[in-house]
Amino acid sequence: MNRTSGEVNGFERQLSEAQEQYKGLLEHFSWLHEECRAQHGGALERVRPYFEAAQVLNAASRRVQGVIREFSAAASVYAQAKSELKAIEEDLAYGAHKVSLDRDQQDGLSRATVRVLKCRQERDRREQDYVRALREYQEAQEAVEAGRAQVGDALIKRTQPSFRMLQKHQATLASEQTRISALQERARHAKTVYQNSMRELDRINVAVHAARKAHAEQAKEAALAAAELDETPGAPEAPAAA
Repeated sequence: MNRTSGEVNGFERQLSEAQEQYKGLLEHFSWLHEECRAQHGGALERVRPYFEAAQVLNAASRRVQGVIREFSAAASVYAQAKSELKAIEEDLAYGAHKVSLDRDQQDGLSRATVRVLKCRQERDRREQDYVRALREYQEAQEAVEAGRAQVGDALIKRTQPSFRMLQKHQATLASEQTRISALQERARHAKTVYQNSMRELDRINVAVHAARKAHAEQAKEAALAAAELDETPGAPEAPAAA
């Protein structure tokens, strides 16, 4: 119980500190943004779409690279599954001669066939992911080129350091917000565990109190019965023999 209460207090303290830190980071970001606006004026807003498009392009590029790795892995697994199925078919002379397969051979062939089908489905799904990711990358690339043509290389070069700095601070803010959300979830979970523990403790206390009360009442009834038995007149004694 004390440990659970300590966890709740610990998470709430961490959450409070993280929120305070986020507030400071947000204030610093606002100050930086105003400094950049003062330095570049309206040019900062004109070039913003280009840098935002470049950010999307970077994310799309990472996505394509990840999907390529996933597709390559799925294709490799599919090729291995086909090779294993082919080896089984050759061992059983499947398709070349009519042979009677025993139960184990049939099961092995069925499992290998099913695995090939599943691996092919996975490879096809990864291939579709790759096609979609590549299309998104190409669209992002076109948006970057359009933005570059609109604002020009000179303005991009002049404002790039400021935008890189702002984007870096935005990433820090996003990371801190993610940490705050995680702490909030952990604090909620710890509170739920603590509240459930308190309810269980109350239930136990009520049960113990009821048991003690019942035991006391039983003891009281037993004492009264014993007292009544002691007060009951005994049977008359038989007269002594002459």
